[in-house]
Amino acid sequence: MELVIILAIGIVVGSIITRIIIRPLDFGTLRIDTSDPDGPFMFLELSKDVNTVASKKYVVLKVNLKNYISQK
Repeated sequence: MELVIILAIGIVVGSIITRIIIRPLDFGTLRIDTSDPDGPFMFLELSKDVNTVASKKYVVLKVNLKNYISQK
């Protein structure tokens, strides 16, 4: 039982540390619109300056999958 508690505490602490490390790498949102019959369209919404993003080797984006055009 003690090992399960230690494992749970380790998972919680690890996830908190991961969030702290990844938070500064978050540069925006990748919005995916699948409502158009021509195919899915992707839009990039940056939360930082374009020059800042361009100077990085890799960035982290949140993905927002949503249908923006209503189907009638």
